[in-house]
Amino acid sequence: MPPRFKELYKPHPSERDARSRRLTRESQLRRQHREQLFMGTRLRLRTPQESETESEYEFTPTDTQRLVSALKSTQAEQRVEALRGLSAKLEQPSEELRRFVVSGDCVGLLTGILGRAEDGEETLQSLRCMTNIAAFDGVSGEEVRMAVPYLVGLLGSSGGEVRNQAAWALGNMAAEGEQAREHLFAGGALPLLVEMLGEQDAELMQTACFALSNMARRPSSFFDLLFDQHVPQTLARQLGRFQGDQASVAELAWVCAYLAAASSAEQLDALLACGAVDLILRYTAENTDCGPQVLLPAIRTLGNIAAGTDSQTHALVARPGFVPLLVRCIESPASRAVEKESLWALSSVTAGTKDDVDAVVAAGIVPDLVRIVESQTFDLKKEAAYSLLNIAIVGRRLDEMPVDRLVAEFVDFVRSQDDELVRMGVQFVVLLFDQVPGNGGVEVLRRKAPEGIEALENLMAVTDDDDTRATVSALIDRYYGEEEEEEEQGEKA
Repeated sequence: MPPRFKELYKPHPSERDARSRRLTRESQLRRQHREQLFMGTRLRLRTPQESETESEYEFTPTDTQRLVSALKSTQAEQRVEALRGLSAKLEQPSEELRRFVVSGDCVGLLTGILGRAEDGEETLQSLRCMTNIAAFDGVSGEEVRMAVPYLVGLLGSSGGEVRNQAAWALGNMAAEGEQAREHLFAGGALPLLVEMLGEQDAELMQTACFALSNMARRPSSFFDLLFDQHVPQTLARQLGRFQGDQASVAELAWVCAYLAAASSAEQLDALLACGAVDLILRYTAENTDCGPQVLLPAIRTLGNIAAGTDSQTHALVARPGFVPLLVRCIESPASRAVEKESLWALSSVTAGTKDDVDAVVAAGIVPDLVRIVESQTFDLKKEAAYSLLNIAIVGRRLDEMPVDRLVAEFVDFVRSQDDELVRMGVQFVVLLFDQVPGNGGVEVLRRKAPEGIEALENLMAVTDDDDTRATVSALIDRYYGEEEEEEEQGEKA
């Protein structure tokens, strides 16, 4: 997908085209990476009271035989003890145990126990094992899915701990991909998870959030049902109920983030209208010391909405807490990930209307963006550069920027191996030549980045992009004054 800034050397884009240019394919890949990093699967780890050293020793083939024998025992106590030990060892499985899980009969034995066990300790320990196995790489999806009917059935269990663990296992399965999500939906998991989302018990609600966050990814055949079943309204209600619980707010915000990432324009309007976004903003405003646990999903939600229509972006900018939150997270980030998410959201805001650009500039964001471009690593420089270019292009504010300090940084972009950085470097030189009066842009390049012309000439020789080549060729001509010479010759003729 094209870049998240307006291009100067293309025909003036329509409003729809300009909006589509906000997110590059690279940013989509980064979003997918973040989804796996922050959501994905979760192991069921023991509490400190449960923790022992037994999971740390090497699991041998003899141990496997003993485990199989114990799991097949007619004595419930023996089966429970074996399950408890297996659950512990699955936190850090040895190679032998991993082989037993991936290619042995482990999943089949656990599914059999789930199918015949009544609510109680045996069921709970089986679920804990299945939860950790569902987080494994290399486990056959079809094998694990044999347990889905039993897991879905246990979501309606009267025991809260059993319901919680069943939802946890289903959430890990949903992270596997589209096929797994469709299998869970066909098995009836979705309405029960939506029902659990409305629970007053914080632990149950949080686990339902985790599972629904993984279910709410596209592609899927059932995404629209999340809105038909009033999930946004439930999220708003629960955000109001659990405003004093940071962990709950964080999990609810993750569901909002995933809904916003995959929603249509109409669905984003519904998410804005339900009040969930306002409650997230209120929480971050009232808890200025909240950390990445809440800020990451909060900023992700806002960034996904900001990438919608111009009216949706403006609806965010008009909310009192939105711009201050972005500025706070960029000026004094709670973590590097929060800073990067905030810059990503800002790039979508600044690619919109001049009014919205003016609002973020008035909040004093430009000095921070300049600082990041000058001093941070390339991934953060890149995020800040998107917004600086948008501010200069959409707001025509290049004259308010310290171009003498920025030019060398953007010339470094031209010399990079990253196509998007190269394009942004070229764009900055175009702005410099076009918006600095007279021949001032060329003079700035000569004084502050004398290596800039060499970088442009090298790019001209190696680029495969016709648009970039044409633009760079024109810049080189202007640098050497050949454009003026041609005009003078034309006038004499």
